[in-house]
Amino acid sequence: MKGYYKGLALLTICMLLLAFVTKWTNMEFFAPVPAWLLPASVIYFAVAYGVQYWYTVISVNKHPKAFVQSFLAVTVAVLFLHVLVLIGGMFVNIAGGKRFAVGFLILYVVYTVYMTVALVRFMKNPTGNAK
Repeated sequence: MKGYYKGLALLTICMLLLAFVTKWTNMEFFAPVPAWLLPASVIYFAVAYGVQYWYTVISVNKHPKAFVQSFLAVTVAVLFLHVLVLIGGMFVNIAGGKRFAVGFLILYVVYTVYMTVALVRFMKNPTGNAK
C-alpha cells in the first residue's frame, strides 16, 4: 500500500505543477478559471482516490468474498461526490465553468487510470509478497 501512496504523491505533485503552469503561462483556455480552483481539484482527487484505495484494500483483506459489493458501493459513492464537486466548482466559477469541467475531467481520467492500474496489480498479489 505504501507504493501506491508514494506514486499518488508523485502524481499529485506533477499535476499540481501542471495546474500552476497553466496559470503562470496564462494559457488562454483556462484563463477564466480562478487560480486556486484547479490546484484545489488536484488535492481533492488525491484525497478521494487515496481514501478509495485504502477502503478497497481493507475490504479485500477483511472480507474477500464481499469485495465486489464493497468496491461497487464505494465507487458509486465517490462518483456522486465527484459530480457534486464538479457542479460546485462550476457554480463557483460561472464564467469558466465549462473550462473547469474540462480540467476536472482530465484529472478524473488521470487519477482513475492510476488507481485502476494499482488495483489490478494489487489484486494479482493481494498479500504484497514478491513473486
